Amino acid sequence: MRSRLVRYLLTLILPSGLLVLLFLSSLYREEQALLRQHLEAAEEIRLIAGARSLASDVELIASDVRLMVTLPSLAVLLEEGTESARAAFAADLIALSQSRRVYDKLRWIDERGWERVRVDYIENRPFVVPEAQLQGKAQRYFFTGAMQLAPGEIFVSPLDLNVEHGRVEMPIVPTIRIAMAIRDSSGRARGIIIANYFASNLLDKFAEVTEARESGADVHLLNRDGHWLKAPQAADEWGFMFGRTDHFGTRFPAAWERIAASERGQFKDDHGLWSFTTVRPLVAGMASATGSPLTGPSTVTALRDKYVWKVVSNIPAETLKQGENRNLVWWGLITLLFMGVLSFGAFVLARAQRRRDMMAENLRALNRRLEEKVRQRTQELQKQAIRDPLTGLFNRRYLDETLPREIHRAMREEEVLAVVMVDLDHFKDFNDQWGHEAGDSVLLGVAEALLDGLRASDIACRYGGEEILIVMPGADAEEAVARISAISAQVGNMSVTIMGRSLPPVTFSAGVATLPEHGNNAKMLLRAADHALYMAKESGRNRVVIAHVPQIHGA
Repeated sequence: MRSRLVRYLLTLILPSGLLVLLFLSSLYREEQALLRQHLEAAEEIRLIAGARSLASDVELIASDVRLMVTLPSLAVLLEEGTESARAAFAADLIALSQSRRVYDKLRWIDERGWERVRVDYIENRPFVVPEAQLQGKAQRYFFTGAMQLAPGEIFVSPLDLNVEHGRVEMPIVPTIRIAMAIRDSSGRARGIIIANYFASNLLDKFAEVTEARESGADVHLLNRDGHWLKAPQAADEWGFMFGRTDHFGTRFPAAWERIAASERGQFKDDHGLWSFTTVRPLVAGMASATGSPLTGPSTVTALRDKYVWKVVSNIPAETLKQGENRNLVWWGLITLLFMGVLSFGAFVLARAQRRRDMMAENLRALNRRLEEKVRQRTQELQKQAIRDPLTGLFNRRYLDETLPREIHRAMREEEVLAVVMVDLDHFKDFNDQWGHEAGDSVLLGVAEALLDGLRASDIACRYGGEEILIVMPGADAEEAVARISAISAQVGNMSVTIMGRSLPPVTFSAGVATLPEHGNNAKMLLRAADHALYMAKESGRNRVVIAHVPQIHGA
């Protein structure tokens, strides 16, 4: 009896147990590989989302600087230099600061490096800094760097902390400065226009997108020299602004050597699993500069591709080990159960397979969620880049890109095209009487009326203030006048109520220019439409006027 039992164990139980052991060992290795893939994929997607959130804001700020440089009030100030001209330009900066709410400072710094107009945003409101409090910035790197650039180029400072009177401002204000050099009508250099962006907005979005609760990863944002801009420990951040020599490269030298030398990648070392990618926020026409963050002037213009941030995540070795140990203990118990009771082994195997499938599905679901989050954020950033935030119409940047393209297409296909400049009548008086909130409501109502009355192919853009520019492909002057006149009648009957008050009706004037009668490029058509608008205003307002066809005089 005993010998038969032994033979049974040797001939059935032992081989079966060995087969089960081999099978479970293989399954364990597969599960470990799947876990590693899960971690690596999740970290890679998280870093991509963080990188995209960082790169998106720089171009938006640059578009505002370009707008400031082209303000008519700045041109008047540079030519006249009067106190009234200075006040008018300051008022425009106040309006921009209030509408955006992301700029610590908006300034004109003259060619000597002295602040001439400065608007600060403090406690949720902008104000003009008195002339007696203006400072000299001739030795700051952003001034000397911007002054070295060619006309039209954009200077983008490194991401650092704001400095006032030669000292880091406390509490700290993370800042990116974007500037353009300016010239007067005679071509003489007149300094720079510069915007100080609250980079805490950018850093907060980055922290939100890269939050890693599941993996326990530490996320680092580093400048090109390895200094922390965002760190797992807040005490490590901005050390280079306070003379500290410790940085990521000194703490993790081997890891930094690999990260600094490559664009992106993943690797493991004694510190755990590292994942990294490189962010290059500067686009064509942008440059940065060298120099001390505090006082040193810039001497070298940095190449665009050298302006980089490194996004780095690290899952500590202890965290990885804990996960592996938990799995090892679990699979050891399973093995013991299989070896002890073969009848129970089938259940355990089925459960293990189910866990494997669930982990794979969880990985796919996580990837889908992260990809959707990245897609939604990308779409949101793209919409912000081309849409006016108040009216929902396209913005000036989109117009500048689209109008030349539409003109080129119309000329190639020998089609007509109309450009219409619309401006609300007496809108400044309306704002003064009823307030800017009422003005915004009216402007939004006019935008909705335009979108309802225009064709699907028409392009409506907020040109500036209460001015709206409409591009109408395939429309001649007669069709454009008819459609815009119909919309004008609708606007005149529009009822707007705010805080229980019914606002008086508003009207608008419009000027129409067409291709090819009034020009064959964007500049000529815009000038003709603007002149027609002026004629509409001069002849009584609330009307649509077609531009005069320019006369060509023979020799």
